[in-house]
Amino acid sequence: MTVDQDTNQESGDGYLSLHNGWFASGWPRYLPQYQSMALAMLFGTAAVRELRGTIDEVLEQIFQGEHSAFFGKPGDSLDSPVLWTDSDELDYAETEAEKAQILAETEEHQARCEELLRAAGFLVPTTIRELADIMVALGIARRQDGVWSMPDLIPGPETALPLSEEERARVVEGKRIWESGPAEQALIDYLEDGLGHPAEVFTSVDRLAKAVDLREDDVRHALGRLFRAGEARFERGTERAQVLLEDLKDHERFHLMLDWQHFNENRIIIR
Repeated sequence: MTVDQDTNQESGDGYLSLHNGWFASGWPRYLPQYQSMALAMLFGTAAVRELRGTIDEVLEQIFQGEHSAFFGKPGDSLDSPVLWTDSDELDYAETEAEKAQILAETEEHQARCEELLRAAGFLVPTTIRELADIMVALGIARRQDGVWSMPDLIPGPETALPLSEEERARVVEGKRIWESGPAEQALIDYLEDGLGHPAEVFTSVDRLAKAVDLREDDVRHALGRLFRAGEARFERGTERAQVLLEDLKDHERFHLMLDWQHFNENRIIIR
């Protein structure tokens, strides 16, 4: 299991840990978003520290009684109600109409997610404790011989819920975006810093993969995102005709044409 270290909340033993695959898994779209993430952090921290005991005992070991507001509001506990609405989002609503829209969209989302859970044979959680039980039943976390752990690859909602083809495709694409984000940035860094913003590179997928130390599939996805953003195109042959990325084999050389003006005008770069 790989983890991110969360620096917002510290306990006596160090920082809380969040599984790197939590957001990529797709579950934040199908569970109460804030409280499920808090539980994922609880499970992740217990797994990293190899803590033993019930979820109540793990909570005590991590926070030593100082977990006020960890689940959203001061005084919330495992037996507090599940909340599908993010109070912060409501606080930022500028008008009553905007607040009403947020509440309406939340109710619709909640109804849809509860329907999916019921259809998959799960009880709809009414408390944070019940939500934790469901997350364990879904395979997001597990406890064996008293020790908590999380799988290296979190099984996503498409493995447990009766999603439509459209929803399933959205989950898969979301995973791809989360997982390939570093690959895209690594490729951009190579083109910018390593090659100095070239207008054209004569290369191949496997050569790029070797240059940035990534898998060919990840490079392909990063190139595809550049193409769809209008920042790159691919040409091949003596007559230099444009080709589709999917028609290129990993070893085939092609001309990677880059539009840096479009890139600079349409991207927000964070260093």
